[in-house]
Amino acid sequence: MAAPRANLKTLAEHLGLSVTTVSRALKDGPEVRPETIAKVKAAAAEFGYVPNIGGVHLRTGRTMKICSILYAPEVGDYGDPAFLAQVESLSNGLEPAFYNLMVLAQTAGQGPLDPVRKVLDQRLADAVIFSRTQPQDARAAYCLERDFPFVSFGRTALPTPHAYIDHDDEGAVFDAVTALIRDGHRRIALLNPTGGLTYLGLREQGYRRAFEAAGLPVDPALLRLAPLSVRAHREAVMALLAEAPSVTAFVGANQMSVVGALEAIIETGRDTGRDGLRVVGFGGMPFRMLSDQKVVYYYQPQRRVGALLAEHCLALLNGADPAGLQTVLPYTRIEDLRRFRINEELGE
Repeated sequence: MAAPRANLKTLAEHLGLSVTTVSRALKDGPEVRPETIAKVKAAAAEFGYVPNIGGVHLRTGRTMKICSILYAPEVGDYGDPAFLAQVESLSNGLEPAFYNLMVLAQTAGQGPLDPVRKVLDQRLADAVIFSRTQPQDARAAYCLERDFPFVSFGRTALPTPHAYIDHDDEGAVFDAVTALIRDGHRRIALLNPTGGLTYLGLREQGYRRAFEAAGLPVDPALLRLAPLSVRAHREAVMALLAEAPSVTAFVGANQMSVVGALEAIIETGRDTGRDGLRVVGFGGMPFRMLSDQKVVYYYQPQRRVGALLAEHCLALLNGADPAGLQTVLPYTRIEDLRRFRINEELGE
């Protein structure tokens, strides 16, 4: 006959603590001392404690689920590996608090608000995570109006503080363009995706700030928009090279824009080494160039992002102030993607 499953009462009796203290410790309650939390979690692991989710739901109304929303149209082109790395670390970060991660897709036929509204209407999860934020993001506004916990991967311009994780795109573009100007480049193109997302404006701010700091004018013709795909960015760079052949540097948005820019450079008979051209990319996918073309890469591991998303979500659910859960992560500059290796220093 199998031994009875450990519960809060048996853990409390074993540790000589109250059931309330054990319960709060398992949820990383800020009112519980760290050493007590560690002792309770060690005992829970030893005795194989698993919360009765049905009982938790009846007592608290919580589902013990967090929903991460995937923008499905991007997965086939460039988002899949980065998103999966983020999902893995997010799920790992939630497990110690006995939360489960569910992923809900926003399909091509849906608006951004549709999956968020579904989570709330059907009570599928206790909090949501979403990306591709806009300055006046309808999903963030919807959750704020209903006091529903959420963490956005990206910032908004909404006046009410909310929890978010973001990359420092403004700072990274400023750093990239400043370095290019220092190396003698003056005709520098900024390639931004379409869609009106918040980070696109931040990237342009960094670009303009670098030119202003150098006392140089900005040529609006070098600010280009294209859908985030290899083909679209290849076509955009080929058009740019035809219209403005004096361009010597291209600041892309992510891996696909880098590949598209390099394809255009090669197809037009140019070479980054021979012709002194520079390509700059950004992203969270740890990949290494297999060609001889030089690329400067600003890297932010998506595993790090996922871990912080989990931390912020759990803190929100434990009553933390959203204004204190706003993290902007700096990129790591990789001088030459041809020599890029994954290592512990880069967070992998």
